[in-house]
Amino acid sequence: MPFLARFSVLALVGAGLYLYFLTLPVSRQASSQEFIVQTGQSAQSIAKNLHSNRLIRSPLYFRLFVRIKSLTLQAGYYQLSPHQSVSDIAHSLTRGLAKSTKLTIPEGYRAEQIALAAGLPLPDFLAAAKGLEGQLFPDTYFLKEGITAPELVKLMHDNFLQKAGSVDSSTLILASLIERETKGDAEKPLVSGILHKRLANDWPLELDATVQYIKGSARDWWPQTSLSDRQLPSRYNTYLHPGLPPSPICNPGLASLKAAASPEDSPYWFYLHDREGVIRYAKTNAEHTQNIQTYLY
Repeated sequence: MPFLARFSVLALVGAGLYLYFLTLPVSRQASSQEFIVQTGQSAQSIAKNLHSNRLIRSPLYFRLFVRIKSLTLQAGYYQLSPHQSVSDIAHSLTRGLAKSTKLTIPEGYRAEQIALAAGLPLPDFLAAAKGLEGQLFPDTYFLKEGITAPELVKLMHDNFLQKAGSVDSSTLILASLIERETKGDAEKPLVSGILHKRLANDWPLELDATVQYIKGSARDWWPQTSLSDRQLPSRYNTYLHPGLPPSPICNPGLASLKAAASPEDSPYWFYLHDREGVIRYAKTNAEHTQNIQTYLY
Protein backbone atom coordinates (compact mmCIF):
# COMPACT_ATOMS: atom_id res chain seq x y z
CA MET A 1 0.00 0.00 0.00
CA PRO A 2 1.42 3.41 -0.97
CA PHE A 3 2.60 5.62 1.88
CA LEU A 4 -0.07 8.29 1.32
CA ALA A 5 -2.81 5.68 1.33
CA ARG A 6 -1.50 4.15 4.56
CA PHE A 7 -1.26 7.63 6.10
CA SER A 8 -4.84 8.43 5.09
CA VAL A 9 -6.11 5.22 6.63
CA LEU A 10 -4.23 5.89 9.86
CA ALA A 11 -5.55 9.46 9.95
CA LEU A 12 -9.11 8.25 9.51
CA VAL A 13 -8.66 5.62 12.21
CA GLY A 14 -7.12 8.20 14.53
CA ALA A 15 -9.93 10.66 13.91
CA GLY A 16 -12.49 7.96 14.51
CA LEU A 17 -10.86 6.93 17.78
CA TYR A 18 -10.72 10.55 18.90
CA LEU A 19 -14.39 11.09 18.11
CA TYR A 20 -15.21 7.89 19.96
CA PHE A 21 -13.20 9.18 22.93
CA LEU A 22 -15.32 12.36 22.98
CA THR A 23 -18.51 10.29 23.28
CA LEU A 24 -17.26 8.47 26.37
CA PRO A 25 -18.39 9.43 29.87
CA VAL A 26 -16.05 11.77 31.72
CA SER A 27 -15.91 9.53 34.79
CA ARG A 28 -17.24 6.19 35.93
CA GLN A 29 -17.01 6.99 39.64
CA ALA A 30 -18.40 10.54 40.01
CA SER A 31 -21.85 10.99 41.52
CA SER A 32 -24.76 12.90 39.99
CA GLN A 33 -25.08 16.66 40.31
CA GLU A 34 -27.66 19.37 39.80
CA PHE A 35 -27.76 21.05 36.40
CA ILE A 36 -30.13 23.84 35.39
CA VAL A 37 -31.06 24.99 31.89
CA GLN A 38 -32.68 28.41 31.87
CA THR A 39 -35.33 29.70 29.47
CA GLY A 40 -33.79 30.89 26.22
CA GLN A 41 -30.33 29.54 27.04
CA SER A 42 -28.39 28.71 23.88
CA ALA A 43 -26.89 25.32 23.08
CA GLN A 44 -23.46 26.97 23.14
CA SER A 45 -24.02 28.27 26.67
CA ILE A 46 -25.42 24.92 27.84
CA ALA A 47 -22.44 23.06 26.35
CA LYS A 48 -20.03 25.47 28.05
CA ASN A 49 -21.72 24.91 31.42
CA LEU A 50 -21.73 21.14 30.95
CA HIS A 51 -18.02 21.22 30.23
CA SER A 52 -17.19 23.51 33.18
CA ASN A 53 -19.11 21.10 35.43
CA ARG A 54 -17.04 18.20 34.03
CA LEU A 55 -20.10 16.48 32.57
CA ILE A 56 -18.82 16.32 28.97
CA ARG A 57 -15.38 16.26 27.35
CA SER A 58 -15.98 18.65 24.47
CA PRO A 59 -18.49 21.53 24.16
CA LEU A 60 -18.04 21.53 20.38
CA TYR A 61 -18.80 17.82 20.05
CA PHE A 62 -21.89 18.22 22.25
CA ARG A 63 -23.20 21.05 20.07
CA LEU A 64 -22.52 19.04 16.89
CA PHE A 65 -24.32 16.03 18.36
CA VAL A 66 -27.35 18.15 19.28
CA ARG A 67 -27.44 19.69 15.80
CA ILE A 68 -26.98 16.39 13.92
CA LYS A 69 -29.70 14.71 15.98
CA SER A 70 -31.99 17.79 15.67
CA LEU A 71 -32.54 17.82 19.43
CA THR A 72 -34.41 20.63 21.18
CA LEU A 73 -32.96 21.28 24.62
CA GLN A 74 -35.56 22.24 27.22
CA ALA A 75 -35.36 24.54 30.22
CA GLY A 76 -35.57 22.79 33.54
CA TYR A 77 -33.80 21.29 36.51
CA TYR A 78 -31.89 18.03 35.94
CA GLN A 79 -29.80 15.46 37.76
CA LEU A 80 -26.84 14.58 35.53
CA SER A 81 -23.78 12.45 36.10
CA PRO A 82 -20.28 12.35 34.56
CA HIS A 83 -20.78 8.63 33.96
CA GLN A 84 -23.48 9.41 31.36
CA SER A 85 -22.51 9.48 27.70
CA VAL A 86 -22.93 12.57 25.54
CA SER A 87 -25.97 10.94 23.95
CA ASP A 88 -27.56 10.24 27.34
CA ILE A 89 -26.97 13.78 28.58
CA ALA A 90 -28.20 15.42 25.39
CA HIS A 91 -31.39 13.36 25.34
CA SER A 92 -31.93 13.97 29.06
CA LEU A 93 -31.95 17.70 28.41
CA THR A 94 -34.86 17.36 25.97
CA ARG A 95 -37.31 16.20 28.64
CA GLY A 96 -38.09 19.61 30.10
CA LEU A 97 -39.15 20.36 33.64
CA ALA A 98 -37.82 17.76 36.02
CA LYS A 99 -38.64 18.37 39.67
CA SER A 100 -38.61 22.12 39.15
CA THR A 101 -40.80 25.13 39.83
CA LYS A 102 -41.17 27.96 37.36
CA LEU A 103 -40.50 31.42 38.80
CA THR A 104 -40.75 34.62 36.75
CA ILE A 105 -39.18 37.77 38.21
CA PRO A 106 -40.21 40.94 36.34
CA GLU A 107 -37.87 43.86 35.72
CA GLY A 108 -37.95 46.38 38.55
CA TYR A 109 -38.49 44.03 41.50
CA ARG A 110 -36.57 44.82 44.66
CA ALA A 111 -34.98 42.04 46.69
CA GLU A 112 -37.90 41.82 49.11
CA GLN A 113 -40.32 41.17 46.26
CA ILE A 114 -38.11 38.41 44.86
CA ALA A 115 -38.02 36.67 48.24
CA LEU A 116 -41.80 36.78 48.55
CA ALA A 117 -42.32 35.59 44.95
CA ALA A 118 -40.01 32.64 45.60
CA GLY A 119 -41.65 31.83 48.94
CA LEU A 120 -38.36 32.18 50.81
CA PRO A 121 -37.87 33.64 54.31
CA LEU A 122 -37.28 37.37 53.88
CA PRO A 123 -34.43 37.66 56.43
CA ASP A 124 -32.57 34.75 54.83
CA PHE A 125 -32.92 36.16 51.33
CA LEU A 126 -31.92 39.70 52.30
CA ALA A 127 -28.87 38.37 54.12
CA ALA A 128 -27.83 36.32 51.07
CA ALA A 129 -28.51 39.23 48.70
CA LYS A 130 -26.70 41.86 50.76
CA GLY A 131 -24.79 44.16 48.40
CA LEU A 132 -26.35 42.55 45.30
CA GLU A 133 -29.47 44.67 44.79
CA GLY A 134 -29.47 45.54 41.09
CA GLN A 135 -27.53 42.39 40.18
CA LEU A 136 -30.30 39.81 40.59
CA PHE A 137 -31.28 39.39 36.97
CA PRO A 138 -35.02 39.54 36.18
CA ASP A 139 -35.86 36.43 34.17
CA THR A 140 -37.83 33.18 34.19
CA TYR A 141 -36.12 30.56 36.34
CA PHE A 142 -36.70 26.88 36.91
CA LEU A 143 -35.96 26.13 40.52
CA LYS A 144 -35.23 22.82 42.13
CA GLU A 145 -37.44 21.69 44.98
CA GLY A 146 -36.31 23.08 48.31
CA ILE A 147 -34.00 25.72 46.86
CA THR A 148 -32.46 27.92 49.56
CA ALA A 149 -32.08 31.69 49.61
CA PRO A 150 -28.30 31.61 48.98
CA GLU A 151 -28.80 29.20 46.07
CA LEU A 152 -31.41 31.42 44.41
CA VAL A 153 -29.30 34.54 44.93
CA LYS A 154 -26.31 32.79 43.34
CA LEU A 155 -28.45 31.59 40.43
CA MET A 156 -29.79 35.08 39.75
CA HIS A 157 -26.43 36.80 40.21
CA ASP A 158 -24.68 34.30 37.93
CA ASN A 159 -27.38 34.97 35.34
CA PHE A 160 -26.75 38.71 35.67
CA LEU A 161 -23.03 38.23 35.11
CA GLN A 162 -23.71 36.06 32.06
CA LYS A 163 -26.33 38.37 30.51
CA ALA A 164 -25.06 41.82 31.53
CA GLY A 165 -21.39 41.27 32.31
CA SER A 166 -19.44 43.74 34.40
CA VAL A 167 -21.39 46.95 35.12
CA ASP A 168 -19.97 49.87 37.10
CA SER A 169 -21.90 50.95 40.18
CA SER A 170 -23.05 54.33 38.81
CA THR A 171 -24.49 52.74 35.67
CA LEU A 172 -26.17 50.05 37.76
CA ILE A 173 -27.78 52.60 40.09
CA LEU A 174 -28.91 54.75 37.18
CA ALA A 175 -30.35 51.71 35.39
CA SER A 176 -32.42 50.88 38.48
CA LEU A 177 -33.83 54.42 38.50
CA ILE A 178 -34.65 54.24 34.79
CA GLU A 179 -36.37 50.88 35.31
CA ARG A 180 -38.74 52.31 37.92
CA GLU A 181 -39.25 55.69 36.21
CA THR A 182 -40.30 54.39 32.79
CA LYS A 183 -43.26 52.44 31.45
CA GLY A 184 -41.71 50.95 28.32
CA ASP A 185 -38.37 50.30 26.66
CA ALA A 186 -38.88 53.05 24.07
CA GLU A 187 -38.80 55.71 26.81
CA LYS A 188 -35.64 54.52 28.50
CA PRO A 189 -32.84 56.09 26.37
CA LEU A 190 -34.45 59.55 26.40
CA VAL A 191 -35.20 59.45 30.13
CA SER A 192 -31.61 58.31 30.64
CA GLY A 193 -30.45 61.36 28.69
CA ILE A 194 -32.50 63.67 30.93
CA LEU A 195 -31.08 62.11 34.10
CA HIS A 196 -27.53 62.28 32.74
CA LYS A 197 -27.99 66.00 32.02
CA ARG A 198 -29.33 66.68 35.50
CA LEU A 199 -26.40 64.86 37.09
CA ALA A 200 -23.87 66.70 34.92
CA ASN A 201 -25.37 70.05 35.90
CA ASP A 202 -25.67 69.28 39.63
CA TRP A 203 -29.44 69.28 39.49
CA PRO A 204 -31.28 67.07 41.98
CA LEU A 205 -32.85 64.16 40.12
CA GLU A 206 -36.18 64.57 41.95
CA LEU A 207 -37.49 61.08 41.22
CA ASP A 208 -40.65 59.73 42.82
CA ALA A 209 -39.28 56.19 42.44
CA THR A 210 -36.64 56.90 45.09
CA VAL A 211 -39.30 58.17 47.50
CA GLN A 212 -41.34 55.04 46.81
CA TYR A 213 -38.25 52.99 47.65
CA ILE A 214 -37.97 54.78 51.00
CA LYS A 215 -41.66 54.28 51.82
CA GLY A 216 -41.90 50.69 50.57
CA SER A 217 -43.14 48.03 52.98
CA ALA A 218 -44.73 44.58 52.88
CA ARG A 219 -48.10 46.27 52.41
CA ASP A 220 -46.92 47.91 49.18
CA TRP A 221 -43.31 47.90 48.03
CA TRP A 222 -43.94 50.78 45.57
CA PRO A 223 -46.62 52.96 47.19
CA GLN A 224 -48.06 56.21 45.93
CA THR A 225 -46.26 59.30 47.19
CA SER A 226 -47.41 62.74 48.30
CA LEU A 227 -45.75 66.15 48.19
CA SER A 228 -44.92 65.88 51.89
CA ASP A 229 -43.11 62.56 51.26
CA ARG A 230 -40.50 64.50 49.31
CA GLN A 231 -39.16 65.73 52.64
CA LEU A 232 -38.55 62.24 54.05
CA PRO A 233 -35.05 62.14 55.55
CA SER A 234 -33.04 59.55 53.61
CA ARG A 235 -29.93 59.42 51.48
CA TYR A 236 -32.16 57.81 48.84
CA ASN A 237 -34.37 60.91 48.63
CA THR A 238 -33.34 62.51 45.34
CA TYR A 239 -35.51 65.55 46.09
CA LEU A 240 -33.26 66.42 49.02
CA HIS A 241 -29.88 65.10 47.87
CA PRO A 242 -28.25 65.82 44.48
CA GLY A 243 -26.53 62.98 42.67
CA LEU A 244 -27.30 59.28 42.68
CA PRO A 245 -28.69 57.38 45.67
CA PRO A 246 -26.21 55.15 47.55
CA SER A 247 -27.19 51.92 45.78
CA PRO A 248 -29.70 50.51 43.26
CA ILE A 249 -33.37 50.67 44.23
CA CYS A 250 -34.41 47.61 42.19
CA ASN A 251 -33.14 44.99 39.78
CA PRO A 252 -33.18 46.36 36.22
CA GLY A 253 -33.43 44.50 32.93
CA LEU A 254 -31.12 44.70 29.94
CA ALA A 255 -33.02 47.56 28.26
CA SER A 256 -32.53 49.80 31.30
CA LEU A 257 -28.87 48.81 31.63
CA LYS A 258 -28.28 49.64 27.97
CA ALA A 259 -30.13 52.95 28.29
CA ALA A 260 -28.10 53.92 31.35
CA ALA A 261 -24.89 53.30 29.43
CA SER A 262 -26.11 54.92 26.17
CA PRO A 263 -28.31 57.96 26.93
CA GLU A 264 -30.18 59.72 24.14
CA ASP A 265 -29.62 63.45 23.67
CA SER A 266 -32.67 65.71 23.60
CA PRO A 267 -33.67 69.29 24.43
CA TYR A 268 -35.78 68.02 27.35
CA TRP A 269 -35.10 68.40 31.07
CA PHE A 270 -38.42 67.21 32.52
CA TYR A 271 -40.94 64.43 32.02
CA LEU A 272 -44.08 62.98 33.59
CA HIS A 273 -46.60 60.25 32.84
CA ASP A 274 -50.19 61.32 32.35
CA ARG A 275 -53.23 59.52 33.74
CA GLU A 276 -53.13 57.04 30.82
CA GLY A 277 -49.43 56.33 31.30
CA VAL A 278 -48.27 58.34 28.28
CA ILE A 279 -44.97 60.13 28.87
CA ARG A 280 -44.92 63.92 28.41
CA TYR A 281 -41.62 65.75 28.02
CA ALA A 282 -40.80 69.42 28.66
CA LYS A 283 -37.86 71.67 27.85
CA THR A 284 -38.43 74.18 30.65
CA ASN A 285 -39.86 74.23 34.14
CA ALA A 286 -42.72 76.40 32.85
CA GLU A 287 -43.61 73.77 30.22
CA HIS A 288 -43.39 71.05 32.84
CA THR A 289 -45.70 72.97 35.17
CA GLN A 290 -48.16 73.33 32.31
CA ASN A 291 -47.96 69.58 31.64
CA ILE A 292 -48.75 68.93 35.30
CA GLN A 293 -51.84 71.13 35.11
CA THR A 294 -52.93 69.67 31.76
CA TYR A 295 -52.29 65.96 32.25
CA LEU A 296 -52.48 65.31 36.00
CA TYR A 297 -55.29 67.57 37.25
